[in-house]
Amino acid sequence: MNQPEKQLQEYYQLLGVIAQRREKRESELRFNRVFLTASDIAQQYFCEKKVEMQYRLGRVETEAKALGTEAHEKLVEDTTKIDRKGLWHKIYGSTPILAFEMPLVARHRDIIIDGIPDSVLFERGLPKVVFEYKFTKSREPFADHHVQARTYGILLRNMGFDTNNLFYAIVMADPQAKDDKALKQRVIEAVVGKELEEGILDVENAIIHVNRFDHLEGENNLDWAIDFWTNKREPIPTGNPNKCKSCEYQPQCEARSIRS
Repeated sequence: MNQPEKQLQEYYQLLGVIAQRREKRESELRFNRVFLTASDIAQQYFCEKKVEMQYRLGRVETEAKALGTEAHEKLVEDTTKIDRKGLWHKIYGSTPILAFEMPLVARHRDIIIDGIPDSVLFERGLPKVVFEYKFTKSREPFADHHVQARTYGILLRNMGFDTNNLFYAIVMADPQAKDDKALKQRVIEAVVGKELEEGILDVENAIIHVNRFDHLEGENNLDWAIDFWTNKREPIPTGNPNKCKSCEYQPQCEARSIRS
């Protein structure tokens, strides 16, 4: 069995495990989760109490979330859907491929984790760059943005891809750029139009932060986050009161009173 076939077999096996656990309602994780998501893990680094309240009280739609959803939907408007076997064939083909919203799933210390990066550039079976778009007025990525991108790197690595030369690019795009159809192409040309290296790139409507993937840092991020889901500790609220001011759960949050 070659590497692509082995990867696909393990992928489908994990999907089977998830389905079986859901059916039997088997879980040792908080909130009866049968797997964790890269987005939740990243959100823990923004405010873990917020993650807990989202599961206790339900997701609350906000203007920022709606804008982000719309912007990411526009990113894939002109892409072509492909089945997983076909995608794997292209990933290991001779032509570089940019895979949009490719579902990733793997184990980390026996915990199943999944995630859907905005896009991943592959070249002859090697993931070269994970692209993550954030539509915000901020020009500097936050800790949770880096954690999310690193988690995708860990998933790729644990799925059997060689990530020794993997980079991730966090694109801090102006919210108005959601209608900019040329944004993706400018970002790709800026990042891969030369030798890959760490740095900050300035393109129209966006600032791109390019970082080399460090799997040890990514694993440390995951290990800390998983302790919450395995009930080894209670949620840790943010220490930044500015985050509380914009939080949709602020009225119900019992931790808000400890911050001025």
